[in-house]
Amino acid sequence: MASIHSRQIEWPTVVIALGIYAGWLLVISYHESIGGFLSIFFLALLIAWHGALQHEIIHGHPFRSEPANELLATVPINPFRPYRVYRRSHLRHHICTELTDPDTDTESFFVKADTWTKLNILTKSLLIFHQTLFGRIILGPLLQIFLTIRHDISEIRSGDGRLLRWWLIHLVLVGLLFLGITELGSFPLWQYLVATYCGASLTSVRTYCEHRWVKDEATRSATVTSKGFWALLFLNNNLHDTHHADPDIPWYKLPRRSVELESISESKKGAGYYSGYFEVFRCYLFKMHAHPVHPKEKVLS
Repeated sequence: MASIHSRQIEWPTVVIALGIYAGWLLVISYHESIGGFLSIFFLALLIAWHGALQHEIIHGHPFRSEPANELLATVPINPFRPYRVYRRSHLRHHICTELTDPDTDTESFFVKADTWTKLNILTKSLLIFHQTLFGRIILGPLLQIFLTIRHDISEIRSGDGRLLRWWLIHLVLVGLLFLGITELGSFPLWQYLVATYCGASLTSVRTYCEHRWVKDEATRSATVTSKGFWALLFLNNNLHDTHHADPDIPWYKLPRRSVELESISESKKGAGYYSGYFEVFRCYLFKMHAHPVHPKEKVLS
């Protein structure tokens, strides 16, 4: 397989990026003609799609130049997701040898048993609700924003100057973005924030069942063989076992690579295989994917 630095420009990803930014500009520019509801709807789709694009860029696509990739990803159309902060966290997730572990996996949805025993009944109830797909869609973005900000404030107080710099740059860019859409584009800020939250909720459909703790050597990454709308929205990252097995593969080559790696078979033995997101909704809309306490720990109370 060619290295990231020897690849040519990946035009399918460039086309996706151009489509996202052009679509975003069109909605902002013509929101009065489109109407508030449809503007929120289309922006939510575009913001979720942009998150998938950022994920693709984190893994070295579509250009050979890292500065060019970063420029493509840094436009903060999701004001709650600073690209560099997300990039560092996600790459740490990929090098984690204990996926799902709340201490080492930056994208774990679990808590430790001793943490659980200290929580009040309301917080426990919210975390249990959060483990259902419906709860993840409703609460997921809010919880993710809260945990990210809390974690990053702690890191900054500990002396992480780079993280502080990344956030300051991001906040300046977000300020310019908000100024542009509200003053120049006359787009209601509250509608934009609602669209951002809805876009993050759409993304949470993908992340909901990506990982499950299993014993021994079985994969902890799931496979959802969705096609069409969901696959395009998530840029095939629903083939998550394949992505973790070969993270340098661009999104449009993941389906073939999934067949080569027999990811369906591997996921069936491990984190789970789903024939599509209809099955995910059917299984988990109101049912927990797992208890909030990490499965390898004994619940003390």
